[in-house]
Amino acid sequence: MRIPAQNMEIERIYSQILGEGKHAIAISSANSDEGVSSIAQALAERNLLAGHSTLLVDLNLHHPSFNSLLKLDKSSSKPELIDISLEKPQLVTVKEQSIALIGVTPPTRRELVIKLRKPGVLEGCITEWQQTFDTIIFDTSPINRINANNIPPERVAAACNGSLLVVLAGSTTEVMVSAAIDKLNAAGAQLLACVYNDRFNPSLKDELLRELRRVEPRFSKMTHRIENWIRKNQLLAMEI
Repeated sequence: MRIPAQNMEIERIYSQILGEGKHAIAISSANSDEGVSSIAQALAERNLLAGHSTLLVDLNLHHPSFNSLLKLDKSSSKPELIDISLEKPQLVTVKEQSIALIGVTPPTRRELVIKLRKPGVLEGCITEWQQTFDTIIFDTSPINRINANNIPPERVAAACNGSLLVVLAGSTTEVMVSAAIDKLNAAGAQLLACVYNDRFNPSLKDELLRELRRVEPRFSKMTHRIENWIRKNQLLAMEI
């Protein structure tokens, strides 16, 4: 699911987390399918609209999001560079979406994944990228999903200036969130904020409008008046 860069919630996250200066931010979640990739992409687009050069790095090896738009001849790459760094930034596209960004595709070589787990290696990549880009945003794997093929997201977060934890409201439990935060703290990562995804936990106002649409075909005039009242009601518009 794509989140527009002009979305008000994205604007709030952007204004509080990203701004002037150099940033390297890791976005993660406790479990899979909580909206990490969508938020990472939206923040990258919003940062570009603000005039900041942005690099989006896909380290979500559990569910990669990027496809390369360039047919690069990987055999021409220098072996010593491949051994110590990720693929070079390139033009990438997000799967099933018509947007293009400067990004880094997820590593596929087993030895490179193992190399990136070592302290100092990912930090070196970030230092190199920061010579070109104002902001680096990492899309990581789920924290609570233990997989030998992944780069631990808490390790990625520790290499960055800060991290965001996405929580799918109505699905992710408090125990799951606590376990994820404990892993981030143990790795020395700086948790800047938790972002709540209310996809499956709509507000009362949204629920009333949804139920109203069910009877609209039979009572169109009445439902139109009620809908206007609900949309203008200040109490229902208040955030909790």
